Amino acid sequence: MFIEHLGSGLLGVFALPGHAVPTGPFWAAWVNEPLPLLGLGVAAALYWVGWSRLSRVAHGGAVSAGQATAFFAGLVALLLALLSPIAAYSERLFFMHMVQHLLLLLAAPPLLLLGKPLVPMLWGLPVGARRWVARQMTPGSVLSRIGDVLTNPIVAVVAFTLTVAIWHVPAFYDAAQGRTLTHDLEHLMFFGVALLYWWPVIHPAGGRRRLSYAWAIPYLVPPFVEGMLLGILLTFADTPLYRTYAAMEPTWGLSTLSDQQIGGLVMWIPGGLFFLIPVLGILTAIFRQEDERADERARIEPRGPVGPAAAP
Repeated sequence: MFIEHLGSGLLGVFALPGHAVPTGPFWAAWVNEPLPLLGLGVAAALYWVGWSRLSRVAHGGAVSAGQATAFFAGLVALLLALLSPIAAYSERLFFMHMVQHLLLLLAAPPLLLLGKPLVPMLWGLPVGARRWVARQMTPGSVLSRIGDVLTNPIVAVVAFTLTVAIWHVPAFYDAAQGRTLTHDLEHLMFFGVALLYWWPVIHPAGGRRRLSYAWAIPYLVPPFVEGMLLGILLTFADTPLYRTYAAMEPTWGLSTLSDQQIGGLVMWIPGGLFFLIPVLGILTAIFRQEDERADERARIEPRGPVGPAAAP
């Protein structure tokens, strides 16, 4: 009861004018939000300028074209999550909101980190700003120590799973719907904890990872299990869990319960695949390392006698 009252209070205090109901073709229902668009544009420009400078200085060796492609793919995932018709219809359809969450939690953050963003974005700054930021990030600095704590694997996985669980409690979920500051806070927390969660597995500067390949696989298990359980709960619930969608007129002919069931399947199946892909990548890397070690041992181990001397 307390949580329900708290959620209703948040909804009333932080509510802003809502988005208009999407009309016209799905592909044309883009959200007009200047601030996210500006942020994405600044990030893309900083990375592009830094990557260009690094390519001239390091002859293209600092950040590969594939890594740059991953970074810009991550920005596209954020664009789809925040400004595309997916965002516009997330206020009308539960399953669209689940797609939006998957993009914020499981697609955009690992792609951005695979692009090694710290190095090119630092080089994208003016020289004076670049040196100041670099000093703040040196080992032993306050910012570096805070980052070490937040990207500790135990802290990161607990923050990730708790954030996802809390925001799917019906009272908090309903409070975060519509054009509200609470909704913006939810998305900011999702994206922030997702960056921290993927950081120990994918170092954003290409440095030493906090987790070895062997430990990275069990590290991926808790969020995978959480997403699967939430997906199962939503898919097999016999009543709508969120009053926001229960109070709306059907969209695309979907009942509230059918919409919720599709959303559960989105969390359960595509959400699981987002974890399966890195697991396969990690296993491939482990097998590659074993092959390299075997080749190295074969090169350094002495060979037995050959020729006539080897005969009994």
